[in-house]
Amino acid sequence: MSVIIPLYGDHHGRRFLPVVTAAWLAQDMPCEVVVATAGDIPLSVAEDLDADRRVRVVRAPDEARAPGLLRNAGAAQARSPLLYLSDADLAPLGRDYLTRAVGLARGRVLGQPWMHRLLGGPQALAGQPAVDQQVDPASAPVMTGERPFCFVRSGAGSRLRPYPDERLHWQPPGDSALGIVTPVIWPPAAAIDPELSERLQWRTPFHWGSLLLARTLFEQVGGYCGAYYGWGAEDDDLLVKVSSVTPTVRAWQLDRSLSCLHFEHPARYFGTPEQSANHTLHSARLAAGPTAMIAQDRAAADGGPGSLSPGEPSSA
Repeated sequence: MSVIIPLYGDHHGRRFLPVVTAAWLAQDMPCEVVVATAGDIPLSVAEDLDADRRVRVVRAPDEARAPGLLRNAGAAQARSPLLYLSDADLAPLGRDYLTRAVGLARGRVLGQPWMHRLLGGPQALAGQPAVDQQVDPASAPVMTGERPFCFVRSGAGSRLRPYPDERLHWQPPGDSALGIVTPVIWPPAAAIDPELSERLQWRTPFHWGSLLLARTLFEQVGGYCGAYYGWGAEDDDLLVKVSSVTPTVRAWQLDRSLSCLHFEHPARYFGTPEQSANHTLHSARLAAGPTAMIAQDRAAADGGPGSLSPGEPSSA
């Protein structure tokens, strides 16, 4: 398995990367981690465990300051036929996370696992590995039926416990970007960001952009569209293309116990001109349809307008 992680600029993921890469290397399935950066930014990663559990860094051009462009660069250097597309602030929970994900996928594309949001960064784990954190058994009933939870704090014995004051809301299909009944979370008081508007306080309790798929399929659809800059919409775009050619399943619908841990940080990219431009571009591409989207991106991947060099691997 090749786990692809993008990182650029001064994103908070730089300080989470050692913990996150260690969690992937600890998987019971052999797993390389490919970290793709825009330019030669300083970073630290976990030490390699063995020949099949290594971290490699791909240095893409400085102008590749977008998650999609960087994941394209990382995927181009991946050694495995299976890709797991992820982020620098996201760690798998459980050493069997990838094994379970492959089992759930059953040859299909699998995305959007349930996500627990941890306040306080890796230090909130009190020195315990992120991969070994578990949902508190006393909270297990909350994970069933209509009452799952998202925001967590770490307790004794690597137990993740929910905050009592977050609020779950089920969006009807007409209000959901996915067109299905979708959970969203109003955060607990401890997670309210005073610099964000009320509309932007809502969070998704699953990781929108995580995707497990074959490298050949990723290449077939042209990878990520290279026209998005900065944060927002590139993962929606890829999911539309992939779903148009093969069955795609959402992990949070199949098994919420397959979950990951997000290290919360300020989200200053919400409501920015970059995000607005990306959503405008996404709407235009949707209007053209997935066949046209794929054709355009494959042409760019083959060296057409808007393509970028995938970069060269280097050591951290």
